[in-house]
Amino acid sequence: MSQPLSLEQRIGQLLFIGLPGASIDDTARQLLEIVQPGGVILFARNIESATQVAQMNAEIRSLIKVPPFISIDQEGGRVDRLRAIFPPMPSAQAIRASGDASLAGRHGEITAEVLRLLGFNMNFAPVLDLAYDEAAVNARDRRCFGSTPAEVIRIAGAYLEGLQNNGIIGCGKHFPGMGAAIADPHKDLPVVTRSRERLIREDLLPYRDLFTRMSTRLHVVMVSHCVYTALDRDGAPASLSPNVVTRLLREELGFHGTAITDDLEMGAIATTHGFDQVILKAVEAGEDMLLICRRPELIIAAFETLVRAVRDGRISHKRIERSIDHIVDAKSIISSPAPFNQSALNRLAERVAEISYQLQPFAE
Repeated sequence: MSQPLSLEQRIGQLLFIGLPGASIDDTARQLLEIVQPGGVILFARNIESATQVAQMNAEIRSLIKVPPFISIDQEGGRVDRLRAIFPPMPSAQAIRASGDASLAGRHGEITAEVLRLLGFNMNFAPVLDLAYDEAAVNARDRRCFGSTPAEVIRIAGAYLEGLQNNGIIGCGKHFPGMGAAIADPHKDLPVVTRSRERLIREDLLPYRDLFTRMSTRLHVVMVSHCVYTALDRDGAPASLSPNVVTRLLREELGFHGTAITDDLEMGAIATTHGFDQVILKAVEAGEDMLLICRRPELIIAAFETLVRAVRDGRISHKRIERSIDHIVDAKSIISSPAPFNQSALNRLAERVAEISYQLQPFAE
């Protein structure tokens, strides 16, 4: 950052926000101008056409003084936010069933090229959860690259390499691993009761491996809204737990990148905690960015809560600076968007069709 930022601008860097519609209306414009968020995420509700998305992302960039992360959940399969404007992308499960990591790499490469054409610089993928039970109602079905750490490392690692070598920062999720969860965090607070030893031996291995890769290191992690009884005896969700975010992720695993909460409007959090306390606890736990995906009034409330907490001394300036450093480091490697080109997008659609054809025998 070339110029010093005000307290309000620094707090804005800690917020990763969603917008209400498919254009920058007065509500969205005011939100962006006031909060100056560090990141913006788009969903299907924001997407009507390829040119509209590219223009919207350009307008977002023009309204935010510090270049923001602009992200999306574009995993493929059942989590495919671009389905209305681009052919369906393959699921992690189909690629896993093929056993061909090179297909995962090509999938990551194509996804990155599509996203850059549309003005994105980040993708909330890959999922690094282990597929322990595909029938479990935990929002993980068909989204996992493997049932063993080695399988996830090999296939998800290839996908991440394809993404990041082509200008899109990946985000590993859902730390420290939700494969054993049996509830959907969009609705309820999941609990994982497996031992610390097993979590370290299995669920955490993909993170440990991808944190230490020299070529395509994982720079961003999304922390889950899940209680891990072996990691936090007080029953705090991982996203709000210093034991998970600071002691495990930072100190034990040596992660120096950016930690982002999962959506703080999810039922797992919203139904069990007061919103102001959620915001404060997330920062106190060690999170760098707070993801708030839908309601403008909650985004403003989070912004005001954090500004007030710093002014009142509950959260120190030093604590905010630590997160700013992590965010700046990640932003230093983001690529500029590629100029929008419909012909290039059409050619990428043909490449997706080729992969989908190869994966037909393994499709769900």
